[in-house]
Amino acid sequence: MSTTTSPEDLPQGVTLEDLHGTPALVVDIPACSAVIHLDGAHLTSWVPDGEDDVLWTSPDAVYAEGEPIRGGIPLIGPWFGPGRDGRTTPSHGWLRNHRWEVVAGEHFHGWADEDADVVHSDSVAITLGLEGADPSGQGIAAQVQFVIGADHLQVRLDVTAGDEPLELEAALHTYLSVGDVEAARFTGLAGASYLDNLRDLTPAVQEGEPEIDGPVDRVYEVSGPVTVHDPVLERDIVVSPHGSSRTVLWNPFSDGAAHLDDMPLDAWKQFVCVETAVAKDGFVSLAPGATHCLKARYEVARS
Repeated sequence: MSTTTSPEDLPQGVTLEDLHGTPALVVDIPACSAVIHLDGAHLTSWVPDGEDDVLWTSPDAVYAEGEPIRGGIPLIGPWFGPGRDGRTTPSHGWLRNHRWEVVAGEHFHGWADEDADVVHSDSVAITLGLEGADPSGQGIAAQVQFVIGADHLQVRLDVTAGDEPLELEAALHTYLSVGDVEAARFTGLAGASYLDNLRDLTPAVQEGEPEIDGPVDRVYEVSGPVTVHDPVLERDIVVSPHGSSRTVLWNPFSDGAAHLDDMPLDAWKQFVCVETAVAKDGFVSLAPGATHCLKARYEVARS
């Protein structure tokens, strides 16, 4: 795997810097700003020109090699939570616990979205890779590409099985910033079946659209777009998935936040996690050497 970590190899407007004592790619172009930490290939900020940050990252987040960052878009895999057997460690897999390498970077003034007839301008595409980190020795590898612009953020995670078949669970564990999570409303989850992780994965059906009025940890059988309507910040955030089978909705509320050392007590009010996933019984079976692509597109519109 080739790397391009020297400043002269990065696209214009992208620099490699030391943030919180760890290496990060800082994007500063007219269309937007963003931050990608190499530890975990973790996007912690995306601020389109004229907007508030679309992502929430905890002010108490831990930044250190091998430690997951609270907030932004953690990359989850090759299993979700404690795995399908309920006892696999570390929680949410090892993709977010390793330092990734920069593979490629490109600046463009226009490109066509493969899933829609839309042309996006003034964007950067940054690709990072992870090889040789699989603790099982099977050789599972991963690559992620971030396409970052003013009206569009796209995150594509490719996971490749190693020498043995892989029952892949993976997720883009996205923390979306909101003005007040209790005031937020949703479109795209009504009527869907889900597993309730707060009730030992009890099956249930969503009656109407959900509201956050207590702890929520649900794995929905939803693979279509989900919109977060934010009346406080007066904007809608649309999450459009590709290659997914599930959408996870999570917020710890006050009780759960009290047990998280890397989250201030009242910070749960400022975000909601809408996660594009292949998880639980929505896992993907991969033959040796096969790759699965999990992708999400994020767009912001003023409401």
